[in-house]
Amino acid sequence: MISLARLGQSLSVLLGLVTLGFANGLAIAQPLLARQNPSPLANGIYLFGESPQPQRVGHSYIVFEVKDRNVYGALYLPNSSFDCFRGTVGDRQLQVTVFPTYEEETYPAEIDLFSFYHLRHLSAGDRAILAACKAEPLPIATQTGK
Repeated sequence: MISLARLGQSLSVLLGLVTLGFANGLAIAQPLLARQNPSPLANGIYLFGESPQPQRVGHSYIVFEVKDRNVYGALYLPNSSFDCFRGTVGDRQLQVTVFPTYEEETYPAEIDLFSFYHLRHLSAGDRAILAACKAEPLPIATQTGK
């Protein structure tokens, strides 16, 4: 005889749809979180933000393009500078090297996209930032020879 707890674990593994929790001795079906069953981002251009609305001053945004699990893009605040990055796509995470605009030293970063809202509309400014980072993601100090 299989226990109810073990049955719940087996169902969640087999179906990948629900887990069973227990409250007051009753089994309760709960959807799996997307974080537990992630899927990599498909090729395309994406915009994520701290706010569900684009271009909110004081909120950070990430615009990037994915091609064959490689990624390039930028981190930015509206009406401010931006930092370019390049790297690879994981399961809803970006493992990147950031090229700061006003510094010579690059640094590695992992961007957890679960912390941001996926925004559907890219502005002309988002596309311009992305094009600049695609062209040459070097710090300004390096570009000017300082």
